[in-house]
Amino acid sequence: KKIFGFDHLREGQLEAIEAYLNGKDTLVSIKTGGGKTLCYVICALIFEGITIVISPLKALIEDQKRELIQLGIPCASIYANTIQGRSEQEKIFEEIALGFTKILFITPEKLCLNREFQNFISNMYDKAKVRFVIDEAHCILNYSNFRESWKNLGILKKNWSTVPIMLLTATCTYKDAQDIRTSLEIQSTNFAMIRGSSFERKEITIEVYKRRDNRENFSNDLIDLIKNHENGRIIIYCATQSGCDDLFATLQPLLPDKSLGVYHGGIGDEQRQIIISHWKDGKIQIMIGTNAFGMGVNSSDVYLVIHCVAPLNMTNLIQEIGRAGRDGNEAKSVIFYSIK
Repeated sequence: KKIFGFDHLREGQLEAIEAYLNGKDTLVSIKTGGGKTLCYVICALIFEGITIVISPLKALIEDQKRELIQLGIPCASIYANTIQGRSEQEKIFEEIALGFTKILFITPEKLCLNREFQNFISNMYDKAKVRFVIDEAHCILNYSNFRESWKNLGILKKNWSTVPIMLLTATCTYKDAQDIRTSLEIQSTNFAMIRGSSFERKEITIEVYKRRDNRENFSNDLIDLIKNHENGRIIIYCATQSGCDDLFATLQPLLPDKSLGVYHGGIGDEQRQIIISHWKDGKIQIMIGTNAFGMGVNSSDVYLVIHCVAPLNMTNLIQEIGRAGRDGNEAKSVIFYSIK
């Protein structure tokens, strides 16, 4: 309670913590906002060595790192391609060796492509001072087609077989869980799956509408939704990068009293960091983005999420809808579909 401000653990957290500390490979599937991060953070603070958290996005890593540092939890991040100098990374490794840093965030690319980093893990492994966490574990299935390193995370069990892995996701069917386990070459006999009894978010109302074909009419529909939404901030999801840019150009002059942002993979890393920072600081009221904006976005004041096009899979839909109402207050999800 002193560190995190909670009087008690939520559903599934104690079971996940106990399983992981007892050496089980543990998949934790709890609804968005259910407290998955707390599971590995508590374990990391108890564990004497370093907990390496593999996360899909630099923006997500920096966001989580900033939140943990604010809580007084020592953590760091290193990347495969980075502006970090060698001396800065050496300092991070030194602090890990001294036990000053408890959590290290990395991308899959850093793990799979950097032999020097693998040697560092092996050194910690020989001392029994390393554990792994895979955040947004559904990416093992969703990203493997266009980010090779997600397919190669079997290296964890191949090289460091006795190190337990905690896998975190808000959306995971039983079949998905087994596919993830198989992909990572985790033995079923040492696999614990902790799932929330319900993924229902009663605070979110979902509305579905047929999208009007005329672009101007559709823009007017969006304007009406935005103007009828007085409280909190808004996320608008588009299917493509060009769709985001076009919608931003359309809405910006029509909403002169609102601050709009746009976020997608076509924007450079540095600019994306600035945009995320502005969003976190509350300088952006309406964010227009692809599904690149979503994972780890833990803003408590998002009360409207709009999908201009229905996502291609249910996992993405649940993840993105889950950005709304994270403080427990009433929120709305509006999904437009087209029969074309």
